[in-house]
Amino acid sequence: LKFLVVVCGMSQLPCFASSVASSASRHGKGCEWRYDAGDGQPLVIRAEPLVDGRRTRETLPAGTVFRVVEEKVGDDGVLYLRLEDGRGWVFDRKPGVGQMCERHLVGGKKPAEADMEANFWRYDAGDGKPIVVRTVPMITGPKSDVVLQPGEVFCVSQEKVGDDGVVFLQLADGRGWAFDRKPGVGIMCERHHPEKENDTVPKSPYWRYLGKDGQRIWARVDADIDAAKTEVFLEPGELFCIQEERRGPKDVLYLHLADGSGWLFDTKPGAGVMCQRHEALVTLHIYDVPTHPTGRRVNSMLRAVGTGAFHAGVEVYGVEWSFGCNQEGEGGTGVFVCPPRSCEGHAYRESVHLGHTPMDEEQVRATIGRMSKEWLASDYDILRRNCCHFADSLCQTLQAGAIPSWVRNLSGVAQVLADRRNTLAQTAREVSDAAREVVGPIVGPAVAPIVARGKISRGADPSDDFRLGDFTRGVMAVVADQASDFMNSEVAKDATGRVMKTMDCSR
Repeated sequence: LKFLVVVCGMSQLPCFASSVASSASRHGKGCEWRYDAGDGQPLVIRAEPLVDGRRTRETLPAGTVFRVVEEKVGDDGVLYLRLEDGRGWVFDRKPGVGQMCERHLVGGKKPAEADMEANFWRYDAGDGKPIVVRTVPMITGPKSDVVLQPGEVFCVSQEKVGDDGVVFLQLADGRGWAFDRKPGVGIMCERHHPEKENDTVPKSPYWRYLGKDGQRIWARVDADIDAAKTEVFLEPGELFCIQEERRGPKDVLYLHLADGSGWLFDTKPGAGVMCQRHEALVTLHIYDVPTHPTGRRVNSMLRAVGTGAFHAGVEVYGVEWSFGCNQEGEGGTGVFVCPPRSCEGHAYRESVHLGHTPMDEEQVRATIGRMSKEWLASDYDILRRNCCHFADSLCQTLQAGAIPSWVRNLSGVAQVLADRRNTLAQTAREVSDAAREVVGPIVGPAVAPIVARGKISRGADPSDDFRLGDFTRGVMAVVADQASDFMNSEVAKDATGRVMKTMDCSR
């Protein structure tokens, strides 16, 4: 309850105190990127963050790795990258052309490959009890004040094998060491694969007809290549949705169109692949807003009852998008980008696979571009327009469905409480005003001194505007004054003296 009160009481703040300053420039600082458009041609550096912007005389040869100090989302959904050496701007993709630059990680791995190997672990000893993090890689080492709750996912920066075969895990945030097992007890932590954490990751219901020969394909009336053709056909490159997959002879996969208008097939003996699944998984990444161990423990307890204070980002086509406040001034977008499950200023908790989007990457980027103009940093509101609201809007726009209610219901409850608080105060003022008009002439002379005393009690001047509670404070003050006067009166002193005389003071 205290935690909820703290959150509710922050309604006037522009953003969470622990929230990352979500300026795109903050998120790009120090990142390495690599240019390779696949055609071997150099990329001409722009003088401004626009694909069609003024060109400089500087270029990036294919394969160049460069450092970036700012990442800025453009109106077209393109991510513009300001070079650390001050030569200008390049961009991650070019509409109508495709990928130009990729985030570069140590070891030469592509971001998607490195992300799959991200070193996440999950603690769960099976007894429902937390584990205390050690300050050194020893089970018997000094204990810190940090604990990991059952089911908690954490990132590891180093693994160290002990003499007894125990693998000690250094937490990436520097809070200390955990261990994979405890001799005589059993498994404590297991490697965690976010992209594999849910065995029910949905198969994409979307497919694309390739049409390599440039010809149309006609749907069949049944799951058989030799069945009669319907009047429905698809053009090369056309996307379609299915309701059923049925494996047939010669390993052909038949695809029942969602509108029931016929069947297609993924391959055709002698012709090769005809249709290919359109894989565009939309994943919601959820973070704890409080990064302090105590705050995370509170959030874990709230999560167990279906709520909590969370930050959310949406990953699609290998990039995570979110929304927050920044320091770029009026009019700047609050939409920003980061590598999946790596949002600064928050502690990663878990991921939820929402489904697939029928949009291709160009369409997704165009959608992000439109939303970046609608979701401005100056409009950020901790209760009514925050990262969870953005994530929900983006997921529904991508046709992946709404985000889970438990991710956003704390701010919703806080909003309701805040609205009810404001409504109650407004109602009280209206009732007070009406009462003043009706009975004011009658009881005004008696009530006015009490209200004035209530205003003085809260440090205001008697002539200031009336506030809810002034009458009650005034009554309490008057009663206290009268009680004090009575206790100092001769009657009270005489009564006190008589009582004292009858008491055995030695007892």
